[in-house]
This record gives sequence, C-alpha cells and structure tokens, in this order.
Amino acid sequence: MSEITKIVQCFLPPMVAGVYQVGVNQNILRNKTSVQEITKTFDFGVDAARFTLNATDIYSVYPPANRSGNYTGQLPHVIFSRRTLPWERTIDGKPPVFQREDTPEEKQNPKVSQPVPWMALLLFDEDEMQSLKINLGSVQDLLTPSSPDTITRPEIVKESAFAKAELTLMEWENETDGCFTIDITKEQFENYIPSMESLSFLAHAKEVSIKHKDKEGIVDTEPEHDTGLFSVLVGNRVLTSGKSHTAIVVSLEGYADYLEGAVKKKSIPTGNTVRLVALAHWNFDNSGEANFLQLVNGIEMKPMKIEQPTEVAKLKTYFESGYAPLGHVTRAGATTISWYQGPFVPRLSPATSKKISFTASDGALRYDRTTGFFDVSFAAAWQLGRILGLQNQEYAKALGAWRLAQIQQEAEKSQRDTINSIINNQEGISIKNKLIQFLGESTSSTEKIEPNTTAAIPEEVHSFLTELYKLNGVPFSYLVPHEFYLEKEHLGKERPYSGTMAVFYLDPNWIEALLDGALSIGRLKNTDSILEQVISEGLIDGYVDQKSKENTKDIDVRVLNVTGFLLRSDIVSGWRGLEILAYDIDNNLLPALRFERIDDDIFLGIFNGNIASITVRQPFEGLHFGVKMDANSPEATLYQKNLKNEDGSNLEIMDGTADVTSELNNGLIKNDIIDIAGLASLMKQKLTAKDWIKMDEDKEVHFTAAEFAYQMVDSPVKREITITMNVS
Repeated sequence: MSEITKIVQCFLPPMVAGVYQVGVNQNILRNKTSVQEITKTFDFGVDAARFTLNATDIYSVYPPANRSGNYTGQLPHVIFSRRTLPWERTIDGKPPVFQREDTPEEKQNPKVSQPVPWMALLLFDEDEMQSLKINLGSVQDLLTPSSPDTITRPEIVKESAFAKAELTLMEWENETDGCFTIDITKEQFENYIPSMESLSFLAHAKEVSIKHKDKEGIVDTEPEHDTGLFSVLVGNRVLTSGKSHTAIVVSLEGYADYLEGAVKKKSIPTGNTVRLVALAHWNFDNSGEANFLQLVNGIEMKPMKIEQPTEVAKLKTYFESGYAPLGHVTRAGATTISWYQGPFVPRLSPATSKKISFTASDGALRYDRTTGFFDVSFAAAWQLGRILGLQNQEYAKALGAWRLAQIQQEAEKSQRDTINSIINNQEGISIKNKLIQFLGESTSSTEKIEPNTTAAIPEEVHSFLTELYKLNGVPFSYLVPHEFYLEKEHLGKERPYSGTMAVFYLDPNWIEALLDGALSIGRLKNTDSILEQVISEGLIDGYVDQKSKENTKDIDVRVLNVTGFLLRSDIVSGWRGLEILAYDIDNNLLPALRFERIDDDIFLGIFNGNIASITVRQPFEGLHFGVKMDANSPEATLYQKNLKNEDGSNLEIMDGTADVTSELNNGLIKNDIIDIAGLASLMKQKLTAKDWIKMDEDKEVHFTAAEFAYQMVDSPVKREITITMNVS
C-alpha cells in the first residue's frame, strides 16, 4: 500500500500444530557390504494456541471494545500480535493443502491453494445474544458434552497424543483445562460460519512501520527495518443496525467436514446446537455519530494550563503561567494552599546559566508575597529526584563509588604534588626543614579537596539520569497535577470537541531541580559541579545557549529546546497503535525523547525541538474494512463498493466495471452476511478485465487474501494540526 505498511497473504509457521513422525535409517557396511541396517521412527508433537489465547496475543480490536460509535457498513476485525497465529493450526489437523503429498502439482502453491485460518470472527447483535451465552467450562465439557445427542461438538479425539487420528489431545493437554465455549443454533452455524474457501480470504498479515508508534505490546518485529508484524482476522457480517453487538473469535478446529466443499460431508442434525470454543470476545455499540474521523477532527488544541476565568488579574497571571493552587500539609501539620507547576509549562521558560544546587528540598521553596502562598514546584521536583535516586540501588551505589573515586584521585594527585615539592629542593632548604615547614602548614590549613570532575560519568549514572531527564518514572500527578489541565471529551453544543491536546515546553528549572535532587545522594560538598558536568557532557542535549538583554547588559541564559503534547481522547484507547508525528517550522521530523500511551486514554509525546505541526494518523495495521452504505438511498442501492488499481489512483465513478455495487445489492450480501468467496471471485474477474491486477512471476493472475484485503480496506484517516507555541 505504501512505505508505511505492506499487506501480506499470510505468514506460515515452519510447521503447523499436530503430530509428526520422523524416521532415522542407519546402514552399517563392511567391505562395502551391508551387515546391519537399523531403522527407527520417532513421534513428536508441535503445539500452538488451541483452546485459549493469551491476553497478549490480541493487539487490538475493531470496533473498539466497550465504545459507542458509527460503524455502519464496516466489518469487525481483530489484530493479533503474532504474525502466524491464524495459521498455526488447521481445521482438519492436516498440513495446509499445498503442502500435502497428494496435492496435484498445479495446486502446490499457497497462492492457488490458499491456507485457511483455524478460527473465525462471528458477530451477534443484542437480540441474538439474549439466547446465547459464553460459558466458562473445561475441555471435557467441549469434547464430551452432557447432552451428546443434541449438541454437535468438534471432532477432536480424546486418545493418546500420538494416535492415528489427525485431531487428538496432546500429552500435555488435560480435559480439566479451562476454556470458554458458546452454543449456537444449527441455522446460525450454517448462515454465519464462512465456508473453507471464504475463510481463506478472511485472514491476512501486515508489515507496518512502527517508527511513530508507542511500541508497548508490539512483540513480533523486524528491528533492522523498524517494522512490526501483525495478523488480522476479519468477520463476514456487515454492521447495519444501531444496536449493541458482541464479536466472538471462535475455533473451527474439528469442523472441517461441516465446512469443506460445495456439498458438505456432514450436516448439523436438525434441532442440534453447535458447541464452539470462544477464544475471545468483546462488546460495542453501533450507535451515535462518533467515528475515528470525527474524533480526530474534534480534538481541541490548548496550552498546558488551567482555563480558569477570574477577575483578579494577579491570580490570572499564575493560571496563564501554568500554575495550579493545590492543598498543602506542612511538616507541622498545618493545612494551607501552595502554588505548583509541573515540568510541562505553556510558555518558553529560560534558566540562568548559573546552575543552582540545593542542600535540601526546603531550600527550593519560594514564597510569593502577592498571594501569600508558597511555590513548591522546585522543592517537589528536588525531593522526588532524591527519592527516585535512593530507590534505584544500582544508580545510588554507582554514584557514590564514582564520587568517592574522584575524591581519591584528587587526594592522590595532591599527595604526589606534595612529595615532588619536598624532593625538588630548589630553595636551598634541607628536606628535613622543608618537611617540618610543610607539616606545619598542613595542620593549619582548612582548605578542602574538591572532587575531580573530569572523570567520565559511569554508565549506570548516565542511564538513570537520561531516563529521569525524559521523566520516565515520574508519577503522573507530578506531571499533570489536576484533571483541569486535560479535560475529557465534551460533545455538547456549547463546546463540541472530542478530546484535548495540550502542548507544552519543558521547564529547564524543574528538570534541573529533579536532577539535582537525584545527584544530592552523592554530595560530598555540593552538587554544582556534578550538575554542570551532566549537562556539559551532553546528557541533556536539548539545551541551547541564548543571549538576552537586560539593563543593556548581556546575560547568558539557557533554554531547554524541548516541547511536547499530552493527548486525552477516546482515539487513544480505541485505536491502539495510533501514529503521531511532530514537525518543526522547516517541516523536519522531530526525534522523540519519550513517546507512549501513559494511561488508557492519555498519550504523551516529548520531542527534541520546537513543535510547529502535528500529524495524527489512524493505525495502518488496524485500517477499517467494509462497504459504503447510504441509508437515504433506495434499498436496491444500499451497499456500495468501488475497486482500486494497485496504487489506488484509478478510483472511477461506479459504472459497473470498476465497482461491485450491483452484485452486492443483488445477492452477494444476504441478511448482512457477505459471500466472501463469491465477492473475491467477482473482484478478480473485474480487476483482470481492467488490467488493474498484475501477473506474478509465474505469469498467472492470483487473487489472494492480500489482494482481497486491499480492495476491502478503507483509506487511512489523518489530521494535520498547526501548533503555535507561546514564547512570551
């Protein structure tokens, strides 16, 4: 699709789950004559997810779980964090068709005999779920139901792990193992479960750039290309009604005879229900107008401050500067109010070139005569830095050892200089008298040895301070002390916005107080030299030197050229893997110092540079699938779907040759269920006729799950936001 994402038909594991046999033959020769031949066979099993999935196996789902929105016309899908998951098993327990020995040569190609996922994604509305229930039981309840005559179960045999049957319980699988199941009706099974041919189009994989993502939860990667690999399972039921829905990932293992071929080998007995393993499920509500486009366009930009209207000009100044009045309990137990400002400030905040160090947090308190309140901002930062430094034993030990080594080096140097000065008798004084004179001066001297600050910072110290500079480990309440800085969505008429993005500068004074507190645990006399060394060695690479004029005198100031944003919106929780890019005024991409989702609906980005614009993009691994629907048009043209050429540039007006609209409305969709195999065949036919699909290296036109996904996927949604930072 682009340099950002690539749709792949599938990623097959080296061996699918099942029972295998390997033979070993040894022939002993004497004088080129066989004297003994030994043949051994060994059985072994390959395991994979079967009756349950780990929570980490699912990266994200769509529609978002427990959310309301407008998802009409779209197909639900689930994104797995492992590229091979949908193909790690087969429905019949045999290797994929193209890998079998009895497969004709012309079908020994995965593009011809497409691998079929062992799972399907079903969708039920709230009315259907009234008679359905997801039950927590055991594998025994699945394989030997209490009413075997009325419940059709998967054909998995409870024999030894290496029995001849294709589907058996393995040695390490127990009937007492827990699993979730659901019993659906014969009609639901026959209408909602896709055929084997359709299933092959309903799972694909994606290779996606993860440069601008929060990488938490992305476990299957290609580090050399900075990409993540995901597998995607798509449902076959279009969302139409404005109801609550439940999406369920079910296992189809053991049901091959009920799904394969135009004439099925077996059919569900009349009146029976079908028991399926429910691997995962989530709920959502298809109501309202909210969707990704509306949510991202409804994000309101604001500076990092509390919007607090007040007639008192002096107080307003504090709010405009990013302060918040917070309750404060003093050491004496008195209750008062103090001003607090975190490291995120709405205005550019220079720091003097003189690095200030404190001996205790009280030294960082500032008293405001105007309001009678203390400003505890730097005191809180200093004390927090000290606590975090003491908490990290590796850092504390390394810092102490480093500082002690510096003192020892300086003492040894002083000792060598003294001996040299005594030995080198250049004044005609005897060594004895010179030694007596030196000892007398040393006894009366009160000069303290200063530590040597030229030694390199230990890696443990450097690593800890680097992370601290990025504010890793700093509690969120220190960063954002009140929820009013980052208000939640307001969808009313007065303030119709769907999220808040607060932009900020990083305050160098707050950061230096934090670092000074962390460095205080290694103090021997003072920490001025340590903090100076930390900055001068390039640990804080966002500092820039500037000149400002005050009273006609040049004054050196330092500016921490680091900016960032805090985004609070449902797009953060509903669309995991959200991509956010920050650019400077010259449209250069800014490197991220910290970039992650720090709460369910809050995203933090801190960048080395001055943000001028931000681009928010829908996750490419989770692009929406479906058809367009026009609720105001006659029912005969309810569904619409255009076809695309390979670069997406030839979208044409629907004329019957570049779309499948007519066919969708005349039989390919029945009761909201898409005939996936029929739709894929039609797409291939029309794309081939328009020469919109290219031949492969074998001179054949193949239409696989990758091509089908490309035709069904919606265009990615993004919003570009211009940022105006306050420098006053």
